[in-house]
Formats: sequence, structure tokens, C-alpha cells
Amino acid sequence: MGQVSIVIPAYNESGIVGNTVESVREVFRDSGHEFEVIVVDDGSTDQTGREAEDAGALVIHHPKNIGYGNAILTGVKHARHPLVAITDADGTYPVSELPAMVSETEERGLDMLAGARKGKHYRGTAFKSGARAVLKYMAEFTAGRKIPDVNSGLRVMRRDMVLEYGPLLCGGFSFTTTITAVAMLDRRFVEYREIEYKARHGKSKVSYLRDALRVTRLLATVLLLFHPMKLYLLLAAGVSATGILAVIAHVALDVSGVTVSIFLATGLAAAFLIAMGLLAEQRRVMAETERAGSFRTKNR
Repeated sequence: MGQVSIVIPAYNESGIVGNTVESVREVFRDSGHEFEVIVVDDGSTDQTGREAEDAGALVIHHPKNIGYGNAILTGVKHARHPLVAITDADGTYPVSELPAMVSETEERGLDMLAGARKGKHYRGTAFKSGARAVLKYMAEFTAGRKIPDVNSGLRVMRRDMVLEYGPLLCGGFSFTTTITAVAMLDRRFVEYREIEYKARHGKSKVSYLRDALRVTRLLATVLLLFHPMKLYLLLAAGVSATGILAVIAHVALDVSGVTVSIFLATGLAAAFLIAMGLLAEQRRVMAETERAGSFRTKNR
């Protein structure tokens, strides 16, 4: 049977994290899998860490809050087993699905198996659905394939894959979005299975605007590393659209030639700066990846 480390990132989840840990331990106890439960207390100001420890988890404490994705990476680095499962501390995910997901990942030789959420609690408000749709579109454009659930927090993954992609991944709530896109672009075996999503305990801590801006930058870097032509075609389309708008403004709206020239120059300069910024980001990510690979090789 499988060997799996269950990583639970938690920030101010007192009152529910203990129940989540107990539920995970219960469903794995008679599953035949060798397992451990790791809770990463991401700078909580309540009793999150104490409750997780009392419930039987190995707790790793961050001295301050540095984000969902970074908390997962901390847990993965401390994990002892070749498979890593993640779930949230807030009671929204059916952890009873995890043993079967671990078995399926092993039996089918998958690199990642994620839960595709369904139900009224998943749909949420119009704003939340809209933000999720934007992230989904960006991730699908990057990966070049349909993604049933772009940021599900219930999944089983190969530990070495997560560590390899670490420098590319979002440190915030879009960690799952970026690792999905990267794994698909890198031709990893990624599959989904439907799960029921429940109401969360407590208040959501997701910052959709901040995470959307962060994931846009990271997905652009991912495209530059794995599929650069697609990214530069996108930039070229943006420059072409700027030129078309300039012609329309000059001919149809009788805008002066000087104004049109300034508009065109600004658009071209913006495209150039974006391209240079992305190239610099590519070099940074490649350097970080090489350093991480060297560190892991030395510490094996």
C-alpha cells in the first residue's frame, strides 16, 4: 500500500483544525497506508498549533503568516513519504476520499490526482464565481487543456514533483492553480475525481484580487519557460490591437496624429518592458530551480 504525508496548512483555524486532524487520522487508520499528518501553523494568533498537536499531528510553526502555498511547501519539505496529500483545515473537503485517492494515484501511476468540487457551497457568491472563472481561463490558456477545478485544495501529488516546481509556484492561495498548470505543461499525468464540497468553518482568508495579480505573473513566467511562443504571440496580439485602436481613433474619431503616435509608442514601450520583465523573471526562476536542485542532491 501507499506511503503518504498529509499536509494541512492552517492560519487561525482554532475550533476546527483538531477535528480535521482527527478525521484524517481516522480515515487512514485502517486503510493499509503508512501515513503521517503534518499541520503547518502559518503564524496563527490563536490556539491552532496547540489543537493540532493535541489531535496527534506533527506541527511546524511559522513565526509569521507567509501564505497558503508557502505553508504547503514547508510541509512538503518536512514530509517523509513519496506521496503528499493536501487538504484544508476548515472542514470543507471530504477527507474520507483521501485513502482511495492515494490508492488510485499509485495504481494508475499518476503524478497528481485532484478533487473536482461540486455543490452549492463550491459555487458561492457571484464575485467568487467570477474570480474563479478568470483564474480558470488563465490556467487553461497556459496549460492548453480543460481543467475541471483549477484551485481545488484536496489532492494527492508526488513529493519530488512539488519540490521540483517549488520556485514556480504561487506562495498564496493560487498555489494549486500554478502547480496544476505547470504539471500539465510538463506533460505530467494529472487527473480529477468529483468530490462534494462542504460549508467552511469560520471566515475565508482568500484575497482574490491580490492572488489574481500574483498568479497572472506566475502563469506568464510558466508560459515563458514551457511554451514561450504562446506568450509572445499573446504580446504580439496586444501590440496589434493597440495599432488597430490607433487607426480607428485617427480615422473614425478624428484624433490627431500626434496623440495617435503617443498612444502607439506607449503601447509598444509597455509590451517591451513586459517582455524584458518576463525574461528577467525567467532567469530568476531558473536560478532558484538550479539552487534547489543542488541543495536536494547534496542532502539526499
